[in-house]
Amino acid sequence: MNANGQLSILAPTRYPWSFNGPRKSRHIINRRSFIPFNKLTNKLEGITILNAPPWERRDLIHAFNRIPLNSGPFIIGFESHLPRGFGLETTAYFNWLRGMLADSRCKRIIAISELARRTFIHFHQGHSAFERLMSKLEVRYPNVALPPLRPLENSAEKNLPIRIFFVGNHFARKGGCVAVRVAEMALQKGLPVEVTIASTLELGAATWTDPLRPEFFDPYLKLLDLPNVVFHRGLANDRVHKLLAESDFLLLTTFSDTFGYSAVEALANGTPVIGTRGGALPEFLDGETNSILLDLETAELGDWRYSASTERDTPKFEKLFADEVERLARETYAALEKIAADKGTLPRLRAGARRTAETIFNPDAASDYWDSLYEEVAAKRPAVSAT
Repeated sequence: MNANGQLSILAPTRYPWSFNGPRKSRHIINRRSFIPFNKLTNKLEGITILNAPPWERRDLIHAFNRIPLNSGPFIIGFESHLPRGFGLETTAYFNWLRGMLADSRCKRIIAISELARRTFIHFHQGHSAFERLMSKLEVRYPNVALPPLRPLENSAEKNLPIRIFFVGNHFARKGGCVAVRVAEMALQKGLPVEVTIASTLELGAATWTDPLRPEFFDPYLKLLDLPNVVFHRGLANDRVHKLLAESDFLLLTTFSDTFGYSAVEALANGTPVIGTRGGALPEFLDGETNSILLDLETAELGDWRYSASTERDTPKFEKLFADEVERLARETYAALEKIAADKGTLPRLRAGARRTAETIFNPDAASDYWDSLYEEVAAKRPAVSAT
């Protein structure tokens, strides 16, 4: 702590931490790059070293997802699995990672959702360190900047196209196939709908929900050329935020997601979400006041039931995936038809979307929480130099 009573907090760069730390802190937050050991091997995804200069003193490390090997006390937030050791849960290495979380150096473990909390319990229940881990575990939702709301025309009221925005590099997993099929249905049936896509089109083998055969996606990719589809192969963040604010809906009919930060940013802009009942989305999308929420058959921990299937290279799985895309597209289209016919629905959903962001994801409340936690934890031990 310095002479002004400010703590020095070491934190990582990259966007997830911005949602899961204070946006305005009364303390000094030193955000540093970190060593991505997972680039060497995925087995090392659960650990990191933050690149802090050796002369920099700190009172606390605020980590996210990866356990810091830097010296000194730390708190750690996580979005799904902690420690991150996918497929290694029965190994001595995973137990070593768990031991670092149970150790007194780890002061608090913060799940970003109830789903993340349940996942943590699932993988640690029955272990001798379980009670120690549970004593540190709590839930704190992410937070989001609340931009000034722009006055928007009611598309349904003025017979303008209903503007749908899809953003996600994992095109099929996040719902891109659903988005373009909705555009095609609208074109065929004369419903004014405009779909904007921002994606680098990552598909297939690298994504655990997707069919493996690249040619499977050709019919969906051809729909990017439809006259009511605008396609961007990746966009800068400021442009994404502008499109979120200008759209009537964000489409996130995802097959697998830990939280869905794009949904949080949409709500902050007063843009309701078309989503699925998977991951943590049902914790803040209610399907009535802030969103359209579609059913998804999920496994115990919130993913689509058929995620990571061993049959992704089979015609059977391809049909399963295509049928699910088709169902979600039909249900989305039917919801849009109702919205086009009821002039009051869209303004009501917009108001509910912003209200959700202001209450659940409020940045001022989050900053107070994090600062209070820093003070509670860091006051119990002296600062350390970086190593």
